[in-house]
Amino acid sequence: MLLGLAWQWVADALPSVVPPLGDVAADLVDQPDFYLENLAETLTSAALGFVVGVCGALMLAVVVVHVPWLAAAVMPVAVLVHSTPILAIAPALIVAFGFNRTPHVIVVALITFFPMLINGITGLRAIDPEALDVFRAMAASRWDVFVRLRVPSSLGYLFAAAKTCVTMAVIGAIVSEFTGTSEGIGAVIVQSTVYLNITQMWGAIAVAAACSLALLGVVTLVERLVVRW
Repeated sequence: MLLGLAWQWVADALPSVVPPLGDVAADLVDQPDFYLENLAETLTSAALGFVVGVCGALMLAVVVVHVPWLAAAVMPVAVLVHSTPILAIAPALIVAFGFNRTPHVIVVALITFFPMLINGITGLRAIDPEALDVFRAMAASRWDVFVRLRVPSSLGYLFAAAKTCVTMAVIGAIVSEFTGTSEGIGAVIVQSTVYLNITQMWGAIAVAAACSLALLGVVTLVERLVVRW
């Protein structure tokens, strides 16, 4: 309520910067297919990149936990990739892979990789030493320790990373669409800015925010269903 009142106050004071909420809502209602088609384009890139980045991070985390000396070789590279500005990478990826979906998927994969890698390593290592001693006393195999002890102990860390990664995936897809494509929410934001269609620009931003909140809610729901302790 307060946010809506503040928005309307800014819209009245600066109509060329922030449109009235009613105008944004009317534009969303008038063009549902336009926004949904572009949202589907963005979500496809976000979902593919999320799967690639998260799965790659989890596999590497498992390897690092079981082969500890690899951490010294892997972490500097991971930090370097994470520290590189995505806006600087996107144009280079378009030059390398062309005007298709691949550069957008790679950007999302890169932006989601590091948070899941760090939380995966931390979570898989965060096991109860006494429980590990019990498993060793029972001559449990490395696979049993991994499935029955390390994975359950790491779920809290993994879902925390998933909540971060799912919103970053949407952000990464949108940012990557700022260049090299005419489809997607990011492209809509850029085109609306160029043609000073402020209402449509804020409509696209609203759709992206609502999508991120919905995905975050889905991950939270899955966490409550899976993690019951």
